[in-house]
Amino acid sequence: MLTGPGWSPDARVVRDGPLTWAQHEWVQWIPTDTDTSYEDNICAAVPGRDLPTGQVVAAVRDVLARHEGLRSLVHRAGREDSRQYVCPVDDRLDEVIRVMEDEASFRRRFDTPWRRTCFRIGERWPVRAVLDTAGGRVRRIDLVVDHVAIDPWGMRVLCDDLNHALRARAAGREPFGSGGPAVEQPIDAALAEASPTGLAYQRRALGYWERRLGEIGKALDGHVPFAPSRALLGRPGESRSGESQPDGSRLGGSQSGEAEQGEFRSCWLASRRAGRAAGAIARATGVSPSAAFLLAFGAAVCAVERSSRAGIFAISANRFSAGAGRSVRKATMTMPMLLPAVSAASADSPGAAYRRALTDCAAQQLSGHRFANADPYATERMCEEVLGDLYKTGVAYPRFSYMDEGVADDLNTLWPAGDDGFPGDEDDRVVTFSPPRPLGARYMMTVLHRPAGAVFSLQWGDATGWGETAEDMLLYIEDLMVWAASECAGSPPVLGGAGPAT
Repeated sequence: MLTGPGWSPDARVVRDGPLTWAQHEWVQWIPTDTDTSYEDNICAAVPGRDLPTGQVVAAVRDVLARHEGLRSLVHRAGREDSRQYVCPVDDRLDEVIRVMEDEASFRRRFDTPWRRTCFRIGERWPVRAVLDTAGGRVRRIDLVVDHVAIDPWGMRVLCDDLNHALRARAAGREPFGSGGPAVEQPIDAALAEASPTGLAYQRRALGYWERRLGEIGKALDGHVPFAPSRALLGRPGESRSGESQPDGSRLGGSQSGEAEQGEFRSCWLASRRAGRAAGAIARATGVSPSAAFLLAFGAAVCAVERSSRAGIFAISANRFSAGAGRSVRKATMTMPMLLPAVSAASADSPGAAYRRALTDCAAQQLSGHRFANADPYATERMCEEVLGDLYKTGVAYPRFSYMDEGVADDLNTLWPAGDDGFPGDEDDRVVTFSPPRPLGARYMMTVLHRPAGAVFSLQWGDATGWGETAEDMLLYIEDLMVWAASECAGSPPVLGGAGPAT
């Protein structure tokens, strides 16, 4: 990719402008244009409805015309000079749309080489649409998009818009009239961030980050970060029992500004118990399931780090307008939170302490969402200055991502096949380790949740030591969710213990 001071796109340009803060959060860390950048692509599969290929091509074009970020080139040149360039929709359709004619066998969902596309975002649009056809009719459409242009919420919007366009084209109609609701475009969002109103918001957001990071630094003052002392529990591709497991490919993009290169590993657990427990907790307390999972993750971090508190950076959808809700653009950002351990050692009963912590966790989520969209260059500098020796350690730097079925149901390889695919009881639970990757997050938990169950995973760097405790962390999180759903009956579970007797 050309990155010199005189760089200009080798393409026609409709308009150009700066990057949003959310795009900056991605490009300042992620080494795109490499042979590993595909690991953070976001993928989905949309039924082709057995429509003629021409109608499906027209529908894909409709969606590209609607969303400028899917037909833009991105020049990465630091905080001040990075820009994006919107191209005419018809200029590169032959590069974006691939028609696979009459393949011998119908590929399984997500079993496609296209999801491993390494997008060169300064030279090519960040999207591929692969049409799986038979006899001139489309059976399925595989969508693959670079994370700089989309997030999981945006992929849901993209799938909805494409389905709408397919129905309209099949009926001989234009899908998106000029009088329809406005869609927020990345350049417009970036210009709004640089406006007087946007700058005033930034001052408030950075003030919020400074206060919250100060609370984290004060609470963790004097803490000695966890130091690994043993070999990793479980080899990649093995479960707790040592039986060989299938490749558990990653849950999605890291969606944070701290992904780096090195040796990164992950493991995941599909849990009917935890998914249903989250729903029970939400009904009993009025607090969202995401807060229950977030608190359980914070408690697991505290247990590993032998700390009474942990700083966690929760990911926010960061969409506060109708136009942003209809946009596919990458918008997710992190927000700092301070979470407590959950243990029997409490002045109150463990149940009362848990409920108080859950209420505080939800309140932090609510206030943090308001100020998640902060200048990532400034917030990262704050993290380094305020956290000091705790910067990028497991007790003060983990990321947390939660997606319910409305966002993630069709985006992921790890959902069990139907509700019966979730393990039914404690004896069936299996933690699966994935092979190492050269790109990933230093510390992160991702939760995909629907009423029938949940899939949650941990990701860590080899140098962090989390590999020693990752399996126990996932099982502890599941046990803690089940304990909380039982109205906190008995003592709370402990890391590495047998779990609650419920």
